[in-house]
Amino acid sequence: MLTKDENLLFLESKIQEIKIAMFKAEINSELQLPNNIVSTIKTDSEGNVWFFTSCNGAYAKNLDKNFFGYLEYYQKGQDFRLRLSGKASIVEGEENDSNSSIATAPIKRGSIVLIKFKIVNAEYFENKPSVNISVKDKVKTFFTDIFIPNSHRMYDFS
Repeated sequence: MLTKDENLLFLESKIQEIKIAMFKAEINSELQLPNNIVSTIKTDSEGNVWFFTSCNGAYAKNLDKNFFGYLEYYQKGQDFRLRLSGKASIVEGEENDSNSSIATAPIKRGSIVLIKFKIVNAEYFENKPSVNISVKDKVKTFFTDIFIPNSHRMYDFS
């Protein structure tokens, strides 16, 4: 069984493998953040995912600062996808300044906001490649199952 730290390390590795996610915010206000494709800046040891998302600059100051959201990581050619849900918060001023590892210089003020997303729930899905079976083998298996009973099959109707 994985510990909390091992689970978090697993999630961090999968997030860094893809880096790109679809962000969906659930805000109960008239002024909502749009669904965006975002690039993960970093993950931290507390289970936070940091990224920028766009918003209408004129309304940025009126948005709820804390809200629920989703991140869906998927990339064509990868054998997995990851859906995270959790609490998102818009990072402002002092907390943003204290995070020196996040570069904010080339950003037009108000058009993009920094989001700190706390992972509450994670769903991991593996895409298993299907085995290519010829039509001839499918028909053969079908008729074999019908006419030659397997002794290891057990049916209990009690």
